[in-house]
Amino acid sequence: MGEKIYIDPAFLRKSNYSYVNYDDTELDSVLCFALARNNNDLILHQQRIEHNVKSSTNNVLFTSIVDLFITLGEKGSEYKSRILDKYRKQLTSHQALLLTKSLVKKIERTDVIPELNQSLLSFGLIGKILTEQIIDKIE
Repeated sequence: MGEKIYIDPAFLRKSNYSYVNYDDTELDSVLCFALARNNNDLILHQQRIEHNVKSSTNNVLFTSIVDLFITLGEKGSEYKSRILDKYRKQLTSHQALLLTKSLVKKIERTDVIPELNQSLLSFGLIGKILTEQIIDKIE
């Protein structure tokens, strides 16, 4: 009798359907659509992160990791640490710092996070903080 493989219950899903059969040009849209319907599916989040590693911009990878961290909330601290350790070199220092802080204080859906593009779960505002110099230029 062979050795049993332990699968973390968080990664079990009710169906065996997988999104790996799509080509790279369609996969991002398919994963985003699937996550919009079921944003608690950790397998989809992991597939999206793995897909976005190939992206030429680190903002897309950062956004997919933030969406995973929002989904996990205060849970999964070891999993979040492993994700951060694995992809830290592909993020900017500011992005890595924000994700490191989120290991202690969870990221809320309403947090304002600059550089967050294409997030499916964040309701935070995106843009530059209005300083007095910018306000003077506007007036």
